Amino acid sequence: MFNPNNDRLDYGQLLAPPAEYELDFAVGTTYSLDLDALVGASLSLSLSEETDSVLMNNPVCLLEALRDTGDKVALFCDSGQIRYPNHINHLYILLEKMVFPVKVKKQRGMAAYPSFHPKMWLIRYKNRKKESRYRIIVLSRNLTFDRSWDMTCSMDGQPDEAITDKNEPLCDFLRYLASQVPSNDNGRKKARGIRSMIRELDHVIFRLEDKDLKWFYDYSFIPNGIPGSNGKKYQIDQTPLFRNTFHEIVIISPFLSGDIIRSFNDRNKNSLIKNDRYMLITRGTSLNKLSPDDISNFADNIYAVKEKVSDGETAISEGAESVQRQDIHAKVYMIRKHTETDLYLGSLNASHNAVYGNVEFMLCLRTYRSNLNMDKMKDALFGKDPESQENPFEKIRLSEKREPEEEDKAHLMETVIRKISRSDPHAVISEEDNGTCTAEVSFGMTDTNGYQISVQPLLSAQSAPLANHICFSGLTLLQISEFYVITVSDGETAVSRVLMISTDGLPQEREKAVVSSIVRDQNSFYRYIFFLLGEENVLSFLETEDLSGKGYYSFGKQNHSIPALYERMLRTAAAAPEKFSGIEYLMKTISEDGVIPDEFRKLYDTFRKAVKKRG
Repeated sequence: MFNPNNDRLDYGQLLAPPAEYELDFAVGTTYSLDLDALVGASLSLSLSEETDSVLMNNPVCLLEALRDTGDKVALFCDSGQIRYPNHINHLYILLEKMVFPVKVKKQRGMAAYPSFHPKMWLIRYKNRKKESRYRIIVLSRNLTFDRSWDMTCSMDGQPDEAITDKNEPLCDFLRYLASQVPSNDNGRKKARGIRSMIRELDHVIFRLEDKDLKWFYDYSFIPNGIPGSNGKKYQIDQTPLFRNTFHEIVIISPFLSGDIIRSFNDRNKNSLIKNDRYMLITRGTSLNKLSPDDISNFADNIYAVKEKVSDGETAISEGAESVQRQDIHAKVYMIRKHTETDLYLGSLNASHNAVYGNVEFMLCLRTYRSNLNMDKMKDALFGKDPESQENPFEKIRLSEKREPEEEDKAHLMETVIRKISRSDPHAVISEEDNGTCTAEVSFGMTDTNGYQISVQPLLSAQSAPLANHICFSGLTLLQISEFYVITVSDGETAVSRVLMISTDGLPQEREKAVVSSIVRDQNSFYRYIFFLLGEENVLSFLETEDLSGKGYYSFGKQNHSIPALYERMLRTAAAAPEKFSGIEYLMKTISEDGVIPDEFRKLYDTFRKAVKKRG
């Protein structure tokens, strides 16, 4: 389960519905967010496609995936950590109802802003009998296209007559998420979806049935930094991970703090345990923050990804010119005591901010020493022959004297963006006489700290220096968004992030404008309809599209394909009448005259009445 060469998981497959099921509602969390990765996740949740599917290049498929998931997905991320996209897409407007930035409050005594850092999905699927099936996915991976080495675990479960309290920490985590949504219509809708999950989770038993989970006999969910229903705060430093002694410990963490590593290093100092064993896998740069005393017991068993591996992976994002490092990003803790082994995985780094400031989410899996111990974990990670070229890790040693690492310039600029995001910016949209709109954006913070700071609507080329009050005029419907780009520069280095700014007066016609920009004529309209009505949506799309993106069917003045459409609608009405909701959406949303053919309106009205009559 730990071999980085063989035990690969596909993010899209993790999200895709099981056979005979479809997405009902999903809650996801991430620290940093790539908007295109969220579009890819929507493809997986709706169409069972991979997150980097070729369909990412087809606007009809993307529109349908985002239409289908818009009201069914609530994705929470850290405020100020939405990545600036390589290519801007008007479809991002449809992501606004899914994305909820979280601003974790700064705590007394902490210099840095705490982060909303969990990475997990809780997904409810339903079949045609309205039976629920749940999937919990706990990850160390953000919803981005980062190529680093991560770990994940997923479990499925179904409601049962029995009552369980094992999901209470998960329910408390969901309650915290529900408290972070705004009080508008979309926020209330998502909060209702989250609460409906909470009500059902008392009867959901997650099964350890996957081939890699069969070795484990128990599990527990461990949130950190959120209030519990019992009035107490979840604090991971009060759990066995930070309290119990051990015979073996393996820590995989890209980022480290001296006090946290020292707490593991010195744990057994006053115990009767002898011959204890320690192993650490991290990034070589993270060791610069530690003293030899912090890590003395680990010193002979520290590993990092080989440079030729970490420097040899090109960036996956289209258009990226730089080389993107493939380094360790997983967060895993294996602790064995006597015959019992606990495996913790999730979002928690072995750092001070992670333990004492951030909101995090971890999963603990329990097994026996015979199934999992340090030697077995080493064999899985490094291979039977650690000297083999296939082993991506190499042993590193601590030097006695090291220069302290300078604080990264980009990190300082990110801190400025975090301050701006926490100043409660607000926007108001008003219509102009010529049919365009004006966005007036207010910021509660204008201290630039010596940096050059600019603000730009994500879907517009207009830009302005940060100020208390900024006005962007002449915006079309396709340029109005709650997403704004904040760029901080010192003249040499620049960091850009996307902020989601609460906005009043958003025109309701924006979604219609997005649909009309894609479904522009009768040919594209019919391609969308054939896509919706296919027994398998993607296969249906391939049937009606050629390599140039033009449909095989030329409807224009010809209507020779109406019989084929009639046949498909007949089959759909009998076998999957719920698909007519997609057609209904399209009929109501297209605003341009002449796009919907008259012959189709007549055909659709006939089927709509028949489907409605059948209930």
